[in-house]
Amino acid sequence: LRTAFGCLCQAVIYLHGAQIKHKDIKPSNILVHNDTVILTDFGIAHDYSDLDEGSNTGGPTGFTAAYAAPEVVRQERRNRSADIFSLGCVFLEMITVVLGETLEGL
Repeated sequence: LRTAFGCLCQAVIYLHGAQIKHKDIKPSNILVHNDTVILTDFGIAHDYSDLDEGSNTGGPTGFTAAYAAPEVVRQERRNRSADIFSLGCVFLEMITVVLGETLEGL
């Protein structure tokens, strides 16, 4: 669990270093093959190197509400922290699934 989540975090660090925001990090966009974790579905990802850090214009819009940061749901300016929020949601789900729990009611 720790290694898988660490690999996912490294992928997001790499993306953000390249000025790319994924914008839809969720379990169904994460594949695991042997010991390799792969972040997929860059359909709404966008290169923001030429825009303001907090801009939500100029790129595709969309999100998965259960994993979206509050500012994304409110359609406010989004920045890299929205991807970090989504990572936290994924991590919470990973932990609760391991413990045999669900996210319903949280």
